[in-house]
Amino acid sequence: MTTPHTPRMALPLFLLALGAVPAAALGDWSNAGGNAGRNGVTAEIGPGTPDVLWSGGRSSLIAWQPVTEGRRAYMVRQIGFPPEPNSDESPVVAMDLTTGAELWAIHVPASPTDWTTWIAGANGGRLFVSRAGNGASVSSPLRAYDSATGGFLWNSVDSIDAGAYDGVVFAPNGDPIVASFRKIWRIRATDGTTDWVANRVGSVSGNCGAAVFGNAVYVADAIGGGHVIKRFDLATGLFQYQSPVLPGFTIQNSPMVGPDGTLYLSRTQNNAAVDSFYALNDSGTDISVRWSRPAGWSTSSEFAAGVDGTVYMLGVGGVLERRDSLTGALLGSSVPLTPGNAAPRLAIDGQGRLFVSNGDFANGRLYSFDANLTTRWSVAVPNINIGAPALGKDGTLLVCGVGTNVTAYRTPYGYCTAKVNSLGCTPAIATVGAHPSASAGSGFTVQCSDVRNQKPGLLLYSITGQAIQPFQGGFLCLAAPIRRTPGVNSGGAPVPANDCSGVYGMDFNAFIASGAGQPALQVPGTEVVCQWWGRDPGFVPPDNSTLSSALGFVIQP
Repeated sequence: MTTPHTPRMALPLFLLALGAVPAAALGDWSNAGGNAGRNGVTAEIGPGTPDVLWSGGRSSLIAWQPVTEGRRAYMVRQIGFPPEPNSDESPVVAMDLTTGAELWAIHVPASPTDWTTWIAGANGGRLFVSRAGNGASVSSPLRAYDSATGGFLWNSVDSIDAGAYDGVVFAPNGDPIVASFRKIWRIRATDGTTDWVANRVGSVSGNCGAAVFGNAVYVADAIGGGHVIKRFDLATGLFQYQSPVLPGFTIQNSPMVGPDGTLYLSRTQNNAAVDSFYALNDSGTDISVRWSRPAGWSTSSEFAAGVDGTVYMLGVGGVLERRDSLTGALLGSSVPLTPGNAAPRLAIDGQGRLFVSNGDFANGRLYSFDANLTTRWSVAVPNINIGAPALGKDGTLLVCGVGTNVTAYRTPYGYCTAKVNSLGCTPAIATVGAHPSASAGSGFTVQCSDVRNQKPGLLLYSITGQAIQPFQGGFLCLAAPIRRTPGVNSGGAPVPANDCSGVYGMDFNAFIASGAGQPALQVPGTEVVCQWWGRDPGFVPPDNSTLSSALGFVIQP
């Protein structure tokens, strides 16, 4: 199959706004919601098509939220119903994000009344896990493990009564911020001691998580007449101020904070009179409602807010809605996600595309949408629950289903801007074959169409990352040192024709197998970026060249 790759602009909006994105979003899916703001934003570029990188793993009766750190993924795979008297029915499993190989597994100690193990998140070389019960019926220590080896590090001094549907976020120094429906804890990542603890009141004993932005911790608390978003000081835990009352009785969603600091809350309870999605402003001294819109009922959801000033919510009728963060104006709608109650979880990649789990059971489904909510593709994932998305390193999309259905999706991605040639044609880079391989010997071709016929060219590549700099009238999209493959001819119409019927092509797997490239190409996990260069005599030297946009991909086993 030929996979085209739509390049980003030479200076993509995402990179211009990168300073507003939490550090954890730059490659790791650290916690539910992806980052400290729980806004689903990541710099990684997700799969263009639902090409499976690998699938398998341990069996599970329930799909739980995975997290990633570097090229490792962590998940709970539950094989028995609680309680767990033997502490062995919900192990934490670490898997290689590139290959799917199991790296290690641990059984978290349990008291007789404890239920399932849950993963709080991964940050700074530590994996944080705990035990939970039915709602907040169980208090258990937060435990830290070495994320590379699974070695035990510490138990928290305080026990917590949060769970998987609450989630945990991290302070900039890696301290876990744990919010249950009764308390908020900041626990020191170094040794498990408590930095501070604050009281709060959630309306139900689950889905009570916090979001962090700047020096603030935000939670949604019950109050007479409805709910408020409360702000606590991240450094001290002191309550500072709260929003006006948002009418309603119960809520089973946590707040999120957009990259620009806008607060959002889907305050729903299956009552159209009060079910609303709110955008709120924190001025530094108070919180005010910016706008609200009617919302569809959802529970255990993680919504998303992009760096382009838009936010995605669940609207009436089970459709996702894209809205302007300043005005609330409707900018687009999706197909319905599910015929019943929805629990959507969203991620936004570095090109503004969405990856969405609908959270359903019999009708569980994973979607990918363009930014305007046009459907790109979708796949059925029965009983998906909160098992997706986790969009990690190299743009790997991880989905945890039930049974042995742990699946990773990844495709090559495009970036940079092609140079329009002297005949007015824009070279189009693409791949044939799903994945580059260190061992296959063939089957992954990098090609470039719409180039001048019967002209020499070659593929430039680098293993040191991306760059965007002016070069020969276009852009050089690779970081030094830059290597080249053997030359090829574009073919196309025979001379004396002079057109854009040429196509450059090279089987990159065969190039790897030849040993002519850098030795690192034969190592699975090596990141490669590449770009086509060719002759174009229609331009005056030294600009007499063709330059495509660029591709990035990772060598597979």
